[in-house]
Formats: sequence, C-alpha cells, structure tokens
Amino acid sequence: MNVSTRPRLARRLRGPAAAALAGVLGLSLAGLSTGPSGASGGVVAVDEVPPTSVRIVQANLLSGQPDAKFAADLATVFAQAPDFITYNEVPRRADAALAPAPYAMFRTPGTYTGATPIAWRADRWEALATGTHMISNLRGRGPGQAVEWGVRYANWVTAREYATGRVVSAVSTHLTPRSKRTEKIIKPSVRRLGALVAALAASGPVLVGGDFNFHYTNKKEYPRDVLTEQGLTPTYDVTGTYAPTGDHRGATIDYVFLHKAEQFRVTGQTTTELHSDHDALTVDAELLTSPVGQPIAFRPGPVVNRPSGGRAGRRVVLDLLVNAIDAAPKGAGIHMDTRGLGDQRIYGSLLKAVERGVKVQFLTRRYRPNAMEKALFARLKARVRTRQWAVGCWATCRRIESRRDLPMTRLLVSTAGATRALRIDSDQPAAYAASRNPTTASIRTSTRAYDWGFREFLALVGRTY
Repeated sequence: MNVSTRPRLARRLRGPAAAALAGVLGLSLAGLSTGPSGASGGVVAVDEVPPTSVRIVQANLLSGQPDAKFAADLATVFAQAPDFITYNEVPRRADAALAPAPYAMFRTPGTYTGATPIAWRADRWEALATGTHMISNLRGRGPGQAVEWGVRYANWVTAREYATGRVVSAVSTHLTPRSKRTEKIIKPSVRRLGALVAALAASGPVLVGGDFNFHYTNKKEYPRDVLTEQGLTPTYDVTGTYAPTGDHRGATIDYVFLHKAEQFRVTGQTTTELHSDHDALTVDAELLTSPVGQPIAFRPGPVVNRPSGGRAGRRVVLDLLVNAIDAAPKGAGIHMDTRGLGDQRIYGSLLKAVERGVKVQFLTRRYRPNAMEKALFARLKARVRTRQWAVGCWATCRRIESRRDLPMTRLLVSTAGATRALRIDSDQPAAYAASRNPTTASIRTSTRAYDWGFREFLALVGRTY
C-alpha cells in the first residue's frame, strides 16, 4: 500500500456485546444502543441439540493487485458460499464488491481500521453487534515501508442465526509482520486480541480469522504459550493437518482460531489458490453449544439451506421446522400442512410434541399418503372439529392451493420458545429430499401473519373460526 494517512482511532460498539467490551476496553457506554442479548452455553450432546454448521473463509487479497485478479479472487471466495469472511489488505476496496447480496459487512473506514472487514451472510445471520478493536499501535515506519506496520486493528460481528437462534461472533484481524521494530509487540497483540475474544465469548462461541504473520511450525516465532493462555486454538491443531497458505517460502501464516475449541467440531479444512500471494483458508465447523437458561427465539427473515454443504448446511430449513416444533411447550398449538411429509426428524418431533401435551393438527396434500402420514392419521384421528387431528386432502386442497398460492409447507406454532405466533413458510415439502434442493423458508412472527395463515389452514378442511 502507498497510502500514508493517519489511522482513524474511533471504536464502534453496538448491541449486546457493548457492555462486556466496555470493561475490557475502558469505554463509557453513554449513548450506545443495546439490543437483545445472547447467552453462552456449555457443551451438549449432538443428538440433544442439532449442530449448526458454520463455514468461514480467511482471505488475504493482496493490497494493490490488479482489479481483474482481485475480482477473480472474490469470485473464488464467494463460490464457497461462506457464512463469514475475514478479509485482509482491502482498505481501499469498495464495500459493494466485498459484500454483494446476500452478504453484509462491517468495518470502520480508514487505512488501518478498514483493512480487515468482517462479512457475513445476511440471509442466514442477523447482526446483533459490530465493532473495531485496536490490536497494536506502534507508530512509525521502518525502511521501505509505505504504511506503519505496527498499527493493526480487528473488526468483529456478533450474529444470531435465524434458523436456530444461536449466537456466534467472528473476528477479522491481521497481525504485524515480524521485524526488529515489531518483534516485541506480537505477544501483546495476541493478548489484546484475546481480551476482545473473551468479551465477545459472553454472547456465544467465537471464531477468529486472519493473516498472523507467524509460521505454524516455527517454534521460535509461533507464540503457542500466549495463544493457549488466551484460549485460542488453531484449526490445524484440531485436524492434525496444515498446508502452506501462500507464496512465502511455503509458510503457513493464515489461520482460523477457535475460542474454547471444545465448543466446535471441525468437519472441513481446505486451502484454495488465489491470484493473491495468500491462499484462501476455508474451515467448516459445527457448533456444539446451545444457549443456557434462555429459550430459543425466532427472528423474522429468510432462511436458506446449502445443498452443496455438509449435513447441517443441507438441513438448515428442515431443522428450522424441527426446532420450532421442539420449542412448543405443553398446551401450545401446532398447525402444519405440506405437499408431503417425508423427513424422519420432523415426524419424530411431531410425535414427541403430542406426547408432551401439545395440540397438533396436521394435513398432507399428498395424493397417496405415505407410512409416516398414515401413522399420524392413526395417532391423531381425523376429527377436524377437535383440537387435535391429522388428515389427507387432495382435490379440494389442490384447488385452494392453486387459487391462493399456498406454500409447499406451512408451519404455525402458537408458542415456540420465547416467540409467540410463529409462522414458517417453505418452498419445498417437509421431506428429506428438500435437503438436496435449494430451499428457502420465510419466518414471520406477527400476530397478523399468523392469523392469516391459520384462517387459510382451517379453510383447507372446510372450517372457519
């Protein structure tokens, strides 16, 4: 970079993580807005809480490379459909290029603060808080340096997943290269990063991506003692494998760190060649934690699956339906109609809901009901004037469907965790095959939307209020 303007030192704190960060950073919270907070949790069995799959890509895109090569590198990154992207060396690149729809991005603009943006999929994650945190502030330039190597920042986001209500934080940073001037600030930089991560961990699991400028297998340079002290574990430790991440004599200097690694299961780790002098590092991790002491909450918005991803990514919409059914307490009502039920987990959740005293009404529009649907008919009976029933509906329902443009699947839950009047419309049947196809669900939580859906649901069997 040839830019030599002074860094902008303003830190931006928003939302639920602001209070936790204030104590670490010594900031006043006067005038800061706060929103609903998440909660941290302990490790739970996978079969108790379905894991959430997160894909994060660390991408150092080489400041100053030609626009065509930069665009090609971006295309390579986006082709992997990551949930989070940690960028390095992009202070002068346009936000619109770094975060096209459906992505959103945060950074504090500036030569130093803007070099490490954090991007996330806004169709899957709702940003609760964002901020910029100083990692090192060693002023001055060494010989031949166009910018101050010792001035470094991290940008971060705390986000809630629409489908599950779980909260995750992702941090993007870039540590100083080692030199005689900067050698003494590397360990303090890791400690500053650790202080930020510890504050964010009050809301849930934390992932950190960045170019750390120390080689993974160099025992002299790699600050394992300080990283361990801060609870930061590289995915290389978890997988037992590593690879060169760039054109620096085969060095592995790009990382994804996990805070409290026992909260994650790493299911994938790959590097991808870029025009940049760094490779992209892609990590797939499953979250094994669930908010403790806080009921699940559903936020309005779209939820999209990832057919080419891992099992959890493929099942995002199906598991959204499962989570909503599982969150219904005794005495709540569930009303579900679908082109066809064919997912074992959804079927099992409906049966468990009945057993704990939830009133379930189910309707399939399948021409010939399958074994799951027939079992629900037998369990719930077909008396549609009662509070609980299960029926099939073919000719009449298809006429209404064509007239009113009903979704392939609609789930209504009167109370689901902390959410009242939950409505979920999906453009695929409630069948396992939906995990292999692009599937979008829409979450609505207004009473008006719920009531409208309930009236349509009753109309399918000839009932009114």
